[in-house]
Amino acid sequence: MTNNRDKALEGIRILDMSRVLAGPFCSMILADLGAEVIKVETPWGDDSRMFGPFYGEHSAYYRLFNRSKKGITVDLKTDQGRDTILGLAARSDVVVENFRPGVMGRLGISAQTLREINPRLIVTSISGFGQEGSLNGVPAYDLVAQAMSGLMSVTGWPGERPTRTGVSLGDLIPGLYGAVGTLGALMERQSSGKGQHVDVAMYDSLVSILESVAMRSLYETEEPVAVGNDHAMTVPFSTYAAKNGEVVIAVSNDKLFSRLASALGMDHLMEDERFATYNARVEHREETRQVLEGAIADMPVETVVAKLREHGVPTSHVASVEEAIRGSYAQERGVLFEEPDGFRTLASPLRLSGSAAPSPAPNLGEHNREIKRWLTEPPRNGNSDSRTET
Repeated sequence: MTNNRDKALEGIRILDMSRVLAGPFCSMILADLGAEVIKVETPWGDDSRMFGPFYGEHSAYYRLFNRSKKGITVDLKTDQGRDTILGLAARSDVVVENFRPGVMGRLGISAQTLREINPRLIVTSISGFGQEGSLNGVPAYDLVAQAMSGLMSVTGWPGERPTRTGVSLGDLIPGLYGAVGTLGALMERQSSGKGQHVDVAMYDSLVSILESVAMRSLYETEEPVAVGNDHAMTVPFSTYAAKNGEVVIAVSNDKLFSRLASALGMDHLMEDERFATYNARVEHREETRQVLEGAIADMPVETVVAKLREHGVPTSHVASVEEAIRGSYAQERGVLFEEPDGFRTLASPLRLSGSAAPSPAPNLGEHNREIKRWLTEPPRNGNSDSRTET
């Protein structure tokens, strides 16, 4: 094998010991960038292999998050399984795991143990509440993280029950942070020659994206609450009822509002003290809504969107998932990718010369024999640069 660096992470080997979503999403991103990712599963497989829908006999969910990986089965509760992991860790650049803190230690493969046998190894741990703290051993899922982070309290409609977001941000956001942290650690290793332990918590990750909500909690007296599709700090910035559905209007300054008024033939609004300025519109939120919805009530959504876009106003209809992934613009952008066997999946949004076309997720234990042969290779812990072939 030659040292081909056409892919951004060519030559980087990742031992993926994670399961279901946060960890597999992290390692999927790294695989999309060309890293060699080894998916480690129990002999009975990752739980997500049982998640529907199915493409033939295989979970579409599992195939999405484990594309472009090689797969092996290891019983971590046996000496042989532990020795296999230790051997592979000595020959890898990164380990990704999302066990509860303490579990890997009890299995004899803690981050410290792995890094002792391979000082250049980066261990990326994704857990509910982090490696340290009073809740570090408490189990967590996306829903728990969304609840504890405060995100649920500001999602939904005013006065109604707290609402979970429509996708598992409690897993996806820490998965993204895990990939970023791993890339940062790989860069740092180039100068220090040493690996490190990257600690990512679902709770921390969701708190970190609270942006304006957190700032309002810190610097205003009233606690932020759910405001539906509105933006608490900007008006008009929401969904508005047109003749045949909802249209999104996103205006964040006076210049854009002037364009909006012109688009709707309502230039006089710029001379009305209730609407002429940013602060006035926030203060008169409901009156602004009434004026706008009165103007578009008899217009189809398509007409409203066309008028507003003609004037440079950010707007959209509310697309269904079907349209978002199969519509004309989705095809133009290539948001779907078809694998050789006809399986359609979500494409990576990373568009750079070092990204890699995905290949199908592994069958359970598909690469057991191939990867066990790697244990005869020299370990990477003595390499000056592990982006070389062994």
